[in-house]
Amino acid sequence: MVVLKSINNAKILYQKISESPVFALSVCVKCGSRDEKENEHGLTHFFEHMVFKGTEKRSAEEISAEIEGVGGELDAFTTRDNLCFTCKIPSDHFDTAMDVVFDMLLNPLFREEDILLEKGVVKEELRMSKENHDDSGDELFISLIYPEKELGRSILGNEKSIDSFSKEQLFKYKDTRISGENLIVSCVGSLEENDFFKKIENYLSGLNVSGCIPSSEKQQFNTFEKKVRREGMDGVNLYLGFETFPSNDRNRFALSVLNNILGDGMSSRLFVKIREKKGLAYSVSSFPVYHRNEGMLYIFASTSKGKEDSLKEEILKECFSLAETITENEFERAKNQLKGSLSMGLETALSKAMFNAKNTMVYGKPYSFEEVIKMIDSVEFKQVRSLAQGILRKEKMALLLYGNF
Repeated sequence: MVVLKSINNAKILYQKISESPVFALSVCVKCGSRDEKENEHGLTHFFEHMVFKGTEKRSAEEISAEIEGVGGELDAFTTRDNLCFTCKIPSDHFDTAMDVVFDMLLNPLFREEDILLEKGVVKEELRMSKENHDDSGDELFISLIYPEKELGRSILGNEKSIDSFSKEQLFKYKDTRISGENLIVSCVGSLEENDFFKKIENYLSGLNVSGCIPSSEKQQFNTFEKKVRREGMDGVNLYLGFETFPSNDRNRFALSVLNNILGDGMSSRLFVKIREKKGLAYSVSSFPVYHRNEGMLYIFASTSKGKEDSLKEEILKECFSLAETITENEFERAKNQLKGSLSMGLETALSKAMFNAKNTMVYGKPYSFEEVIKMIDSVEFKQVRSLAQGILRKEKMALLLYGNF
């Protein structure tokens, strides 16, 4: 059972698992790169880096040493919609996890020398991303779908924006984004419920109740079909997207079933036809991409120079015919596979903590595993066919061929 309480306007979730050897903590901030102003491009990701550089009571080395010294792991990531921090640690050291993570978020120092040093680190990360053909193709694809929009910008920023960041900007970001109304804290462990909430209330006593409200603007999906040459690539990557809907849409689980049939796994339509039968690609897959107010069914494939047109033709043929060719057997297999994958994906304390946080982020409450299984079971065959007819259409399509033609 997951218990949800509010502390300083933050949503706090706790799931007690008796005898759990691990305490897991997930802190999600409901602001991402899409919420940055023009002069803040890449600031969320830079903030993520900078809170690891030291606080009023810990150096950067002490932050990592306190967690890793007892076998724990500390991580963070930035998306277009969110900023997230995670920690897992042996249960006896749950206090250490909460103390370190909330110290990082609420008491960072942002020293000038650390800011200068980390700008170089992030620019190296940016360089590596640009040199990675898959990443650079993905960034280009997203920028073409959302041109001149926040969603279309790189999460990392650019060299000019990174160089512009200041200590004042970082503190302003902390004060406006790291606030109760923007925070979801999800924990899983063996600690008694009352003890947990007493502990975490102490750690969050200095948290601002209100702050910057995330953007609610829907950003327009741009349809196109383009070829872009990239020097130095041996082959060609295909990026294909069909506009769908945001993460809280009632058709979310129907899309999961549809995606499973189309391109999720070795038994999917695309894998069997494109790789196993046609030999056009080693890698081909599909997956739903959800944002706060938008969504896309994303297909990626990579092939050799000269095969790209055949690859595109066969993938589109499979997509456009799917609505009329889905079978009841495929439908039932997809639902069973989704339920099995969900079950196996929740075998760790951290995966449970992140699952509870994500559901609360999307739906406003922590749906249980059993409730999500019921939602998958409730998807009907005709619903999936209707969804395929509605979204797998040329007028909803963005397609990029990227490589050495």
